[in-house]
Amino acid sequence: MKMPAPKVIVFNAAALLVTAAALAAVLRSLLISPNAAPCSERYTSSTVFPLERAGVVLTAADLQSRLGGKDAGVLENVSIARVENGPAPVAMTVSLPKGATSPNASSGPKAGVSFPWQPRLVQGKTAACLSYSVLLPADFQFARGGVLPGISGVDAADPAPDGFVARIVWRDGGHGGASNRTTSAGETRAAAAEREAFLFPRGRWVKFEQEVVLNAPKRADGILRLWVDGKLTIDRTDINYRTKPAVAISGVAADVYYGFEDGAGAAPKDTKVSMTPFEIRWR
Repeated sequence: MKMPAPKVIVFNAAALLVTAAALAAVLRSLLISPNAAPCSERYTSSTVFPLERAGVVLTAADLQSRLGGKDAGVLENVSIARVENGPAPVAMTVSLPKGATSPNASSGPKAGVSFPWQPRLVQGKTAACLSYSVLLPADFQFARGGVLPGISGVDAADPAPDGFVARIVWRDGGHGGASNRTTSAGETRAAAAEREAFLFPRGRWVKFEQEVVLNAPKRADGILRLWVDGKLTIDRTDINYRTKPAVAISGVAADVYYGFEDGAGAAPKDTKVSMTPFEIRWR
């Protein structure tokens, strides 16, 4: 039997490769195009954490009075002011003095801020989208890492509640990522959802959009996505946020500080982090 000429074989192989690539591109677009759109474009209902009232910028004392005593570091480390050429007219700035870690640290100097924002309309939902912008100074030093606000959830009916906190984080070398801390049956576990998803820009405003979709209880099928300036950098579909259905989204854990819960990784020098008002969406 006569074999095909080499040119015919090469042509057919190339055609097959082109066809396979085209099919792969179509399948890829069908699979990821719904995920590629930032969550703010897909979640229609929203509310904003205001930093001004009737055109008057709030003070740190005003902010603390709205938090029901659940804050740490607001009076000491937070200032609110108007900004020029920013993504929002007003921003909150958090001071991070040298040598300090979490405002909830059990020992050592404390700094930064930590408070819950729990708007009634989002409580009990199983999916939410958080967006805000962050400005790190051009000379910001990342040290061992630190945390930024993220979506949180809790079992509101349990006096010793199960729950989760999914934070945006910075790490050494300027790598950005996410972490997920869960509490179940009195046991707390923390895990890096993504360690080096992107490089953290400095000296300019950066917009974050975080999407959380809760897992079916006891199944690792929860979703965590993060967009940085509109680019999808984290797309996880295997997150375990909860072990029982009573755990639902409660709002935002507004945490900004160097280090982590164990207090490791203090601020290497005096610095500040600025943020626009948080906006949380649901469906």
